[in-house]
Amino acid sequence: IDANTGIIVGDGGTVLRTTDGGLAWVPLATGTTGPLYGVAFVNSTTGTIVGDAGLALRTTDGGRTWTQQFPGGASTYYSVSFTSATVGTIVGSSGAVFRTTNGGSSWSRRNIPTTNRLFSSSFPDASNGTVVGEFGTILRTADGGVTWTAQPSNTLNRLSAVSFSDGQRGTIVGENDIVFRTTDGGANWNIQPIATLSSLTGISFTSATVGTIVGIFGHVFRTIDGGASWSLL
Repeated sequence: IDANTGIIVGDGGTVLRTTDGGLAWVPLATGTTGPLYGVAFVNSTTGTIVGDAGLALRTTDGGRTWTQQFPGGASTYYSVSFTSATVGTIVGSSGAVFRTTNGGSSWSRRNIPTTNRLFSSSFPDASNGTVVGEFGTILRTADGGVTWTAQPSNTLNRLSAVSFSDGQRGTIVGENDIVFRTTDGGANWNIQPIATLSSLTGISFTSATVGTIVGIFGHVFRTIDGGASWSLL
């Protein structure tokens, strides 16, 4: 949420909160025991967590209490993200994509040209966004999620995560050392070599230049040039 405050979610309904930059973590009660896969906060008090069995919980008091949301239409939600204090996206199984324009108070489903599981979304601005999923699925919107277009990936591997460092540069990671990169806002994606033979599971940019990729076998890669090159840590 900021330099000191962060949230982790995981199996068994686990939600942990830190207020000292990650040195110590305190469990928060959620009222659920199901797996949780994604978390996003728009400010220090308001956030959303998502997980198995259609679980979408929202807090407005920093995680002290949680209220069930009802996006509906998918058995599992894998990711939630916000582009601003009001606009956010949830993705999940059965091609589920939900959007909010009121900070997570309510969600509406979007019509998507796939029924594949979707694992991650990234919006560099309010209009342009990319969603990725199984069987090499890449979907792009240029109108804030109203309409979506499937993009070729030339792979059937699972694409696990997508993150944009700025409005033009973005990276997708996935199974079998897949890394795709765009420099035109997601209009086109090109394969990017990376020094690993493992599957990559997550990516995040903290600035326009600095980002991190994680994968199985403890692999961690770091970029300081916006994703143009990656170094194994």
